[in-house]
Parts: sequence; C-alpha cells; structure tokens
Amino acid sequence: MTSRQASAIVSARIALELVPGSPLELSIVPAVKRELVSEVCMPRALALRPLTTLLAVVLLLSFAVLQSADADPGLASITADALKGHIYFLASDEMGGRDSLSHEGRIAAEYIAGFYLRAGLKPAGAGGTYFQNFPMVEAQLDREQTYLRAKIGASTSRDFVMGPDFSLSRQGNVDAEVTAPLVFAGYGIAAPEYNYDDFKGVDVRGKVVIVLTHEPQEHDANSRFKGKYNTVHAFNWWKPEVIRRHGAAGILIVQEKTPDRTRPRTPSGPTNGQIRTDRPAHTLTSPYLDLPFFTISRQVADMLLAESGKTIDGLQDEIDKTGQPHSMPVPGVTIAMRRAIRDRSVVQTRNVVGILEGSDPKLKDEYVLVTGHYDHVGQKAPFIYHGADDNASACAAVMAVAEAFRAAGAAPKRSLMFLIFEAEEDGLLGAFHYVNNPIVPLANTVAVLNSDMIGRDEDDPQWNTHAEENRNQVNVVGTLYNPDIRRIIEAQNRQIGLKLDYKTDSDDPEGWFSRSDHYPFAVKGVPMVMFNTGEHPDYHTANDTWDRINYPKIEKITRLIYLSTKDLANAAARPKFVPEHAARTTSSVPQR
Repeated sequence: MTSRQASAIVSARIALELVPGSPLELSIVPAVKRELVSEVCMPRALALRPLTTLLAVVLLLSFAVLQSADADPGLASITADALKGHIYFLASDEMGGRDSLSHEGRIAAEYIAGFYLRAGLKPAGAGGTYFQNFPMVEAQLDREQTYLRAKIGASTSRDFVMGPDFSLSRQGNVDAEVTAPLVFAGYGIAAPEYNYDDFKGVDVRGKVVIVLTHEPQEHDANSRFKGKYNTVHAFNWWKPEVIRRHGAAGILIVQEKTPDRTRPRTPSGPTNGQIRTDRPAHTLTSPYLDLPFFTISRQVADMLLAESGKTIDGLQDEIDKTGQPHSMPVPGVTIAMRRAIRDRSVVQTRNVVGILEGSDPKLKDEYVLVTGHYDHVGQKAPFIYHGADDNASACAAVMAVAEAFRAAGAAPKRSLMFLIFEAEEDGLLGAFHYVNNPIVPLANTVAVLNSDMIGRDEDDPQWNTHAEENRNQVNVVGTLYNPDIRRIIEAQNRQIGLKLDYKTDSDDPEGWFSRSDHYPFAVKGVPMVMFNTGEHPDYHTANDTWDRINYPKIEKITRLIYLSTKDLANAAARPKFVPEHAARTTSSVPQR
C-alpha cells in the first residue's frame, strides 16, 4: 500500500471517528482498501477521483453498518461506559475483594439483583427473590492433628510429613478419619462413553484408594478419550466425587509426573495465596468432598506400592500403553489418615438468578444460561484483591446482556436464565451446588455461555503471548465438546470482529476447561463454552483494578455473548454435547 493510500485510510478513520478494532472500523476499512486497490488498477484518468467520492463511499458503508446496529436496540444498548460503571463499583476498595461468604460478597449479590430487577427479569430464587440460597462450611485446617501414616508389610510403619510428602488437595466440610487397606484404582475414572472403567473388577468399598491425576494417554493424539484434550474425567474437581460414589473411605491422588505448565507467570505483586495464608477454607455442606483427600508425592506412592513389586511410573506406563485399566489391591498395606478441622461454622450464601421467559409456547420451557461468578479472593491489609477482571468483568457482561434483551423489546423463543455464582474461587462451589439442585431441569438447559476474566489482554509466558498483540482477542474454551455452539459464535462474530482463539482445544496446560463455572455443566453433559481473555501479571494480585480493563474489547465480547445467546434461543435445533473424538472437527467459518 502506498503512503497516499494509507493516508486515505487514516483520513477516513479521523473523519468518522472510528475506533480501531470496532465493528464499524472493521467493516469500513476493508472497503476503503478495496477502493484504493481498484484505483491502482485503473487508468490514471479514471483513477483521479476526489477524496470526497471516496468518503461518500465510506459514509454509505458506515450508514449501512449503523443501520444494522439500529435494527437491534439491544445490541446498541451494550456500551463500554455501562460496563465500566459496573466494574468500577464491584472492584472498588469498599467492596474489599468480594470474598466468598463475606459481607462485601453479599453486597455484590444485592447489587446484581437490583440490576436484574431493572432489566425486568423474573425472580427465580427462594421466596420470590433473585437468590438461590445454600449453606457452606467455613473452617480452619488443624495441621497438628492432620496426618498420613502407613503400615507396610509385617513390620514397617511410615509417618509422612505434610508439605514434602503430602498436601491437602481440597478442604472437606467435616473432620474425617479412616484406617483401611489400600487399593490402586488407576486414574480413578468411570467413563462409559469411552468404554473405560478403573473400578471394574476391583472392590474399593471402605478402602483407601490411590489414583493417578488426569487421564490415560493424555499426551497421545489417538487416545480413546479426546486425544490430547483432557475430558471432564481428568480433573480433581470431580474425580474425588466419582471415587466417593464408588464407596471409598479415603483418597490419595498422586502428583503428576511432569507438570503441564512449564513457564510460570511472574505476578505484578504479592498474590492472595502468598498473603492470605490464614484464610479459612470454604466448602459445601453436602457429601461432596467429605472423604479425607490428600495429594501425595510420587516417592510416597512408590513406598506404598513396594510390597506389590510395582512402581507408580510402571503402572502409569502400563495403562497409557494399553489404554486398559490395571487396578488392583495393594498387598500388605494399611493406610491411616485424618483430615482434622477446627473453628467450623455453617454460613448461608447464594447464587443470583433471574429469568426472561421465552415467547414460543413450545420452546419457552427450554433455557439458555448466561453465567459468571461474583466472588473474588478478598483482602488482608494492606492488600485489597479488587478482582476487576476476575470476575467483575463477567458480572458486568451478564447484567448488560440482561438489560440488552429488555432494550430489544421482544423476548426470544426460548427462555433465558441469567445466573451469577458464588464461591467459584473455592472450587466452583456455587456452580456445583446449582447442577445438583437445578432451578430448571438440566435436560431443559440448551446451552451455557459462561464468562470468566473477559476484560484484559492475555500476557502469559506459557503461551508466549503479549498484551499488545491481544487487544482484540478472546479465548473460547470447551468447543471440542460443543462444535454447534462454536459455529453459532463464529457466525455472530462476523458483525463483531473479534479474534476468536481456540488454542485450549488443542493444548490446555493451564486447565482452563476445568477452571470456571462451565465445568460442572460439562460433567453433566450440558452444552457449554467459556469466554476468557487469558492470564496476565495482575491475576490474583491487588493490581487487578477497574482502570486496567480494556473497555472497547469487553464491549465487543459482551455484544458477541448477546448475539450468540439470541441465536441459541431462537434456533430451530438445540446444540449437541459431543463427547466423541469426532468432535475435534473444526468449523469452516473463516476467522478475522
């Protein structure tokens, strides 16, 4: 392109006050380039058109784009300034980091409910409110009384040390103690859709079960599961519950052989994990995670397996090579373990939920869910963990989409549920409570569009990404299970112009598929995806503040969520949840 042509494009941008990367700019500038290219190809006599002619073309194009926006007042209602207002409040100093079970967290829930009311949503919670109430436990781990011991053979006893030998994987809601024989149960997976069951032929009832993390053949593109993509069965949010349901009394999960995450991120300041070391643990009061559940080192695993003549590496290699379970009792080994807790209390908390009823008599009993979470990680002087990106950004988006449907006037055919969860940072607890106590049947849930951290520009050494390269990028996570939703998102993105990034569908070292509130829905086989703009140095530091958000981008992401929600709610067919390996086929829709 010549300097004159480049100047013409700059002039068009200035004349029309185009925001770089906006839908209007993305529609007009390519047309300007086409005009300029055709100019180069014409005879000089025909090419000497005044700039006013070129600007006339641009103005006509801009009118067409704006007319399209005006045709959907809901889309036009989603603005950067409105989103900024929500994030400014939720991430303010006075909101104290919105820790789960905190007073500030309750204020956040009330704030969201107020905007649901303004958007005209129907309360779907208890007693005609917008709140799905549920109890949680707050407690401290009693380290002095927590232990892991083993009797190996006739005469050997081991007393393992918390820290180097074992760690508490997840806090449970009760003090739990067990002494029982040890059973090796492979990866601890029962996956009938992949014809794989680690519990077949081995009795784990009343036993302590030792299992590997993740799933078989996770580095094999031809895995019987989903190739190199970890499925719902791989993650420690759900695996302990599967083991509990098989009757086990305790769980030892062996640390992974090689960490998936190879390039640690350097935070911009002290993280909550470094500062809030005295924070009580939070969990559900249900049987979920009731069992004592420790992560052990591979060295400890080998000590426990020594009487069997096996090593943990050898057993893992056997399973990965054959794709078949190799579960077995571990001879001569009895485990004694206790997870001790103190200062236990039960606290009532809530998810925030409102409904826009659909207009079609046959489809209004089906629901599209728009979700996020309102909790963050709190505060400890002098640090306030503001949580602007994580996850005030998604709260703002959910509220904005709700208000957009009010502005649009007519309701879509299917009903919409706007659902913002509590206690995501504690282990997706609000979402797990919901899927086990759904307000509408999960069978009637058509799709879940979840958002978590949609306000920044990915700056992450694991991916070798840099913020300046990602001003217009959003990750879309989970589409290998949900190719139909991917096609809808891509089609709607044609008028938004974001760069859609699906990298976690081929490699997910940071575990994004399991790290937010869409995951419990995936466990239940409900179609879902997550929008996310990736990690950055301010993640879980006090520097995640409202003034560092990329507001033009979050406006575009929110508009894409709105359009995709509307498409799903009006579509003739429901999207399918596809566990099979064939779901790896990608869409042919071209990307910007």
